Amino acid sequence: MDRKVGAALAIAIIGVVVGVVGIVMANDAKDSNKDTQAQLAKAINQAESSSQSKEEKAAAALRAVGDKVKKNAAAAESEDSSKLSAAEKKDAAAAQQSADTVASLQTKVDQLSAQIADVEGKQKSNTAKVNARINSLEGRLGN
Repeated sequence: MDRKVGAALAIAIIGVVVGVVGIVMANDAKDSNKDTQAQLAKAINQAESSSQSKEEKAAAALRAVGDKVKKNAAAAESEDSSKLSAAEKKDAAAAQQSADTVASLQTKVDQLSAQIADVEGKQKSNTAKVNARINSLEGRLGN
């Protein structure tokens, strides 16, 4: 598959995903609108059944719609807040896990550095012993 076909396929897939998301959002908005319209009609019917004046009926209907809008906004804000909180907790957990991994790796690096230093010290000691032994043998051979 060449690049153009791959790019076209990727764009098509993205378009389908965006379309599906749009349809879902439209259906949610439609359902919410139906609920709001039903509540508005109910509020109007209740207002008409009472002996209120037209202005009072309209005000009551507006209050009912306003309350519904406020309630929907509060619910959406609460949902967004909880999603944000969950995302923050997830990010904090990932950051902590990364920090723990870095600390573990740093400990291992420190241990390896200590072992390398120990081996280098032993190597220097052994080299010194070998050199001393060579000098001792040269001294014996020289006499």
